Amino acid sequence: DRALTYSAKPDKGSKIVAGKWWPEDYNGPPLISLDAAIAEGFNVGIGNTLTFNILGREIDATISSLRKINWQSLRFDFAVIFSPGTLDTAPQSHIAALYAPIEIENTIEKAVNQNFANVSTIRVREILKAVAKMLEGIGGAIKLTSIITIIGGSLVLSGAVAAGIRRRIYEAVIFKVLGATRTIILRVLLIEYTVLAFVTAAIASIIATLIAWGVIVFVMNMNWFFIPSIILKTNSGCIIVIILIGLSGTWHTLGQKPAPLLRNE
Repeated sequence: DRALTYSAKPDKGSKIVAGKWWPEDYNGPPLISLDAAIAEGFNVGIGNTLTFNILGREIDATISSLRKINWQSLRFDFAVIFSPGTLDTAPQSHIAALYAPIEIENTIEKAVNQNFANVSTIRVREILKAVAKMLEGIGGAIKLTSIITIIGGSLVLSGAVAAGIRRRIYEAVIFKVLGATRTIILRVLLIEYTVLAFVTAAIASIIATLIAWGVIVFVMNMNWFFIPSIILKTNSGCIIVIILIGLSGTWHTLGQKPAPLLRNE
């Protein structure tokens, strides 16, 4: 079951991507303007026919044009629009949209109900609020998952850094014996950990961005937006954690005498 309509000319916001609209004075065999996404799913195109069962009567209609419809917008649109003449005598309903300030919504609804008993009003605002609340909950779950993933990734990377910290401590002691000051050693280690953190963060950001783009565009069929601030904040936090973990094990060792450490080696 699908709502159908007919029109002599395309709506002002219609975007025809294939074919052409029929003349305003058209009077001939049934023609339709079809949603391009549905046409792709049915594997049909301009010139093909679709059969509709309307109140028990089968009607063959030829596809005259394809339209790209953004179903996420709030404008009225129909997946199938017939040319005039086919549905003129069928039972019909009229639909209209009214944009009004929130403070006069109750007044308008009351006036419509009092003067037109067979007219039903549907407030889209409440529907949008419910959808927004649902999306907010989904967004919160995604954020929580992202935080857990970031923490887990930071721990794994920190573990990799900590695994080689013994070797770096030994190297730092050697440098100290050879005359390097604590400041120079810390500067070298700081550069090493910073480069390691930046390279890791860059690779992770590129891979994560490509995956997010693919999921949003091809799986969810939504518009994707690149927000650099989120990547910068996340990477900055991970870089700081890696540097602190890398330097924490070396700082204490540099204050000790090198002889016991070298004797143990």
